[in-house]
Amino acid sequence: MVKIVGSFEVNDWVHWKKTFDAHSEAREKANIKSIYVGNELENNNKVHIVMETPEVDTMQKFMQEPLNQELIKQSGHKQETTIMVACSD
Repeated sequence: MVKIVGSFEVNDWVHWKKTFDAHSEAREKANIKSIYVGNELENNNKVHIVMETPEVDTMQKFMQEPLNQELIKQSGHKQETTIMVACSD
């Protein structure tokens, strides 16, 4: 399994987290496991995640699906701030 470590900014942590949580079933079906999702103490709108996926490109493919792209946009995720790194165990 591959670990994806990411960080990005959102418009509003509470709104983003609610949207993210509501979409958990779709991530599970895509074989994406959430290990950690949180925000910085000094900047609530700076999000950090750790996900586990079977392949390096699983997360990227998931995020490129039209429905998921729309949800990402509606969540307030500032995609231009996104940094994702694939890591081994």
